[in-house]
Amino acid sequence: MQENRVNLLEQNQWEAGPGEELKIPEVYISRLKFEIVVFTMKKDFTFRCSEKEQLPGGGWRFANVIIDTSKLNPKGEVELQRFTYHPELELVNVPFMAMPAPEPGPGESD
Repeated sequence: MQENRVNLLEQNQWEAGPGEELKIPEVYISRLKFEIVVFTMKKDFTFRCSEKEQLPGGGWRFANVIIDTSKLNPKGEVELQRFTYHPELELVNVPFMAMPAPEPGPGESD
C-alpha cells in the first residue's frame, strides 16, 4: 500500500467540522518561517509562508503559503475549519507586515 504523496507545487486544502481535529501533513507546516498580515480595504487577513522575496518593480513573492480559509457564521464562530495551501502567492501594491511565525503552526496540536 502506497502512502499519499505530497506535491508542494500543487494547491491543497484541509477541512474539519465542529469537534473534528484538523490534520495537515507535517511537510506543509514544518518550514513555515513567516506570518504575514495583509492590510486591505475590505478585511485584513493573515497567512504563513516559508520564504519571501521582493520582486523587481516593488511586488513581493511568498512561497509555500498556508491561509486560514475557515467558514464563519454571522456571529464570527467557526462552522468549518479549513486551511488552504498555495505553492506561491504574489502581492503588488498591497501593504503588509511580516514577522516570525509563532509556534505551533496551523493544524498542529499543542
